[in-house]
Amino acid sequence: MKVVTADQMSELDRLAMSDYAIPGAVLMENAGRAVVDFMRERYANLGSKSVTILCGKGNNGGDGYVAARHLRLLGTQVRVIMLEPPTEGTLAAVPYKVLCKTCPEVLVPLDLTTLRPTVEASDFVVDAMLGTGLNCAPRSPYLEVLQALEALPDTVQRIAIDIPSGLDATTGQTFGAVFRAHHTVTFGYAKWGFYLQSGADCIGKVQLANIGFDWDRIPLPIPCQLSTLSTMQAVWRAVRFAGSDAHKGDFGHVGIVAGSKGMVGAPALTAKAAQRSGAGLVTVFTPQSAQPTLAAKLNEQMTVPLEEESGSLSEAAYDTLVKYAERMTVLCVGPGLTTSPATVQLVHRLLKEIPKPIILDADGLNALAQNPDVAQERAQNSRFPLIITPHPAEAARLLGTQTADVQSNRIASVQSLSAKYGAVALLKGKNTLIANPDGEILVNSTGNAGMATGGSGDTLTGIIGSLVAQAVSSGSSVPLEQVTALGAYLHGLAGDIAAQAVGRASLTAGDLIDYLPKAIRQLEGE
Repeated sequence: MKVVTADQMSELDRLAMSDYAIPGAVLMENAGRAVVDFMRERYANLGSKSVTILCGKGNNGGDGYVAARHLRLLGTQVRVIMLEPPTEGTLAAVPYKVLCKTCPEVLVPLDLTTLRPTVEASDFVVDAMLGTGLNCAPRSPYLEVLQALEALPDTVQRIAIDIPSGLDATTGQTFGAVFRAHHTVTFGYAKWGFYLQSGADCIGKVQLANIGFDWDRIPLPIPCQLSTLSTMQAVWRAVRFAGSDAHKGDFGHVGIVAGSKGMVGAPALTAKAAQRSGAGLVTVFTPQSAQPTLAAKLNEQMTVPLEEESGSLSEAAYDTLVKYAERMTVLCVGPGLTTSPATVQLVHRLLKEIPKPIILDADGLNALAQNPDVAQERAQNSRFPLIITPHPAEAARLLGTQTADVQSNRIASVQSLSAKYGAVALLKGKNTLIANPDGEILVNSTGNAGMATGGSGDTLTGIIGSLVAQAVSSGSSVPLEQVTALGAYLHGLAGDIAAQAVGRASLTAGDLIDYLPKAIRQLEGE
């Protein structure tokens, strides 16, 4: 599923009408009918229910008028509350006039004093007030209506047409009051605002409706994709070697440069996650003083003690790492490392000189932020790619800005990270974003708030490292950003399955590893 901004969708609508001769009235008729088709498929006995539809004056309202007419044909009890009449000569004026002629009894004037009880007495409320063009606070009477409808009981099913009113389709920002839908029936493509800032809290479940035009006929300048189960299943099949005579060497060897004295939990989680998600071999390189404790926490994974200074890896460990790196398929660098000066220098040398794919996380990212130039040489060699996986605060350090700036425009932030460091960039958070240096973006659709717990990022690093190792070992041609997106999807899917089993409040990073097998079985179609 592609994801677009409000401006892109507006341009796609224009091109569909101008270049492909699809009348706007036909698209509107199909959109309104698609909403009713969704309701019929989702809910039984729709003809015996009551529906209140709130219509604005624009195209979104026009979709609502069409839906009202088709619902009325089913025998449904329909009320249409018109906040403003459509302007004469606009697309929305056509279905409004048809409704006035065919079933004028459904039109009910707006009365703010009785609006909420009217809606609460309905089985459904359909939002057709404001479409994808909103980018500021709704004006009167839309604001008052949205405020009146806040915190409706769940006995009233809430359905938004195209986008919940009050939500910015591009940024995901809300403006004091917003329609909180159980379902959003959207057209063309999903909108960026669904996955940014407050958007995910407003949209409910998204249904992409067919309104009679193949939107893929119109190319987008920078494709943005939503990771779905079907697309990630295809990536998994391309990454995972499936030969019946396979041996552990066919699934890659993940090297993990991580840990410090008193910080062995992070590398342990990374190592276990890498093994559990399919890596053939996993070796952790850690300071001498931390190695015995780390080894005691691991079973299937190997550990190698390295030179240190005061419990943290020193630059003297480089020569040992170089020898071992020849056997590695990929290196994961960062979890639990610390940012002692000697460790930072070691990370810089690894980035500049080790000819292996590197996944950089945690203190590895903090080391990179101290000298961004070390990524440039690596960026010039596509055989040894770099993947960076910052959370918003780490991203701010890498970009020389503030966390609030990163979060206020996550799309631009992840694109800037990828371009600046010549890397595949993964920006963690609700609906994690993945970008490549060409500006292409993938949006992750799995995960939940229970995963905001210590060690969750370490498990993600291990999963991505494992998948990259398998992709390299199998000779897969899948782009690295898709392999990274698969890691984010698998990580979030394991979190969603774990949350169902143990509850979000009790979720730990160890649970993510425990439920990886069930998540992988879904990828395998079991």
